[in-house]
Amino acid sequence: MSKPGRRRGLQAILTSQLLTIALLVITANLVFVAVFDASDRSALFIDLARRELLRLESVFLANDQNADTLVAAIDGIYDAHPDAYAFAVMAPDGTVLNGKNIALIPPDLLRPGAFATDWLAWPNGTAAMPVIASHSVQGTEPVVSLFFLMASDPAGLLGNEILDEFQGHVWLPLLPIAILLIGGTLLIVRRALRPVSQAAAWARAIRPGNPLPPYALENAPAEIDDLTKAVRRSIERLDDELNAEQRRAAEAAHALRTPVAVLVARLDELPKDPEFDTLRSDVRTLSRTVTQFLSSSGADRLEVPENARADLSVVAERVVAELFPFAETEKSEIVLTGNHTPVTVRGAEDAIALALTNLIENALSHGGRGLVEVMVGPGPKLTVRDHGPGLPPASDGDLFEPFRRGMRAPRGGAGLGLAIVDRIQRAHGGTVEAADAPDGGAVFCLTYVSA
Repeated sequence: MSKPGRRRGLQAILTSQLLTIALLVITANLVFVAVFDASDRSALFIDLARRELLRLESVFLANDQNADTLVAAIDGIYDAHPDAYAFAVMAPDGTVLNGKNIALIPPDLLRPGAFATDWLAWPNGTAAMPVIASHSVQGTEPVVSLFFLMASDPAGLLGNEILDEFQGHVWLPLLPIAILLIGGTLLIVRRALRPVSQAAAWARAIRPGNPLPPYALENAPAEIDDLTKAVRRSIERLDDELNAEQRRAAEAAHALRTPVAVLVARLDELPKDPEFDTLRSDVRTLSRTVTQFLSSSGADRLEVPENARADLSVVAERVVAELFPFAETEKSEIVLTGNHTPVTVRGAEDAIALALTNLIENALSHGGRGLVEVMVGPGPKLTVRDHGPGLPPASDGDLFEPFRRGMRAPRGGAGLGLAIVDRIQRAHGGTVEAADAPDGGAVFCLTYVSA
């Protein structure tokens, strides 16, 4: 099963929600203002006509105030849409000096005194086409007037005017407000949630078995301060209970070691007899169980210093020598290879020896009577292989769970050996892996960090 992705943080959630609200408010304002401006057709027609008359005036003045030159210079809508747009230049006496599409202009407007000032009209009613407008060009001698008519709008002058209005009166004023609103939202959320982020980082740094990381947040809100103090108290209490439990287990196992050792010694003094041999085997199993309980308590508290160094070849030679009598008892043989070259790793020698001892004892007990191969390397690793039935079925559960015993496990034992190995390896920053050998048996591999 794949691990779920990391959840979004509170800061990201609040930021996205506040930004969504800000964007909705800004969008609503833009739509409202844009619709309001677009609905005022009278104002749009006035601005449209004024813009076009000012354009005609600019071209007229730039061409020596010559009507003929104006007609030659002007381009765009008048040539492309002769049935929709028209303009004329008129002298004070009503004479039409020149223009384009003059036939569209009503004749009664082209007479002296028809327009002495700027004005705009809709002959068919307010805010409807045609639109008729005039403009007196100041600064000319004599003063001339420009006349503009829009019978329809195939060139989309009205739409362009709406866009210009939107840009000039809506978008540009709201843009700084939007930037300030969004920027302020991000800043406020970031500053307000900074104590939460720091508290979360502190909580993520907590590791089982390690001291609590320091936490000093100035001016933290009361809720965050109360929460972190409550978490600290809870973890400290759990640590105290765990230490007490481990201490009680270690004391009980330690108290049992001496009487069990005495019992083993006295049984060894008894004469050889099948009944006594069975009793000796049971007591040895009890002795190993007591030793495993004591080792398990030590493995839980194991901390490997950074400068700790161990030679895997030396460790393997020592463990194999110590377990040689046990192998003879189990009518098995241990073969060690790869131990001629030093292999230095970061680790505690006694802890590595305990892990290797558990694997070899496990192979001698579960692998059936036969050969157990121990190999040093290649690289920073130790391998133990037996020639027994192989690993138990997956249905038996995780191999490295405490007190786990497979269905094919022999009588005796507490199911702590592999759990101790796993704890020791994690304390070393290494791994333990188990697999079935291709030609039968089980293979366990311990890896470490090279020094």
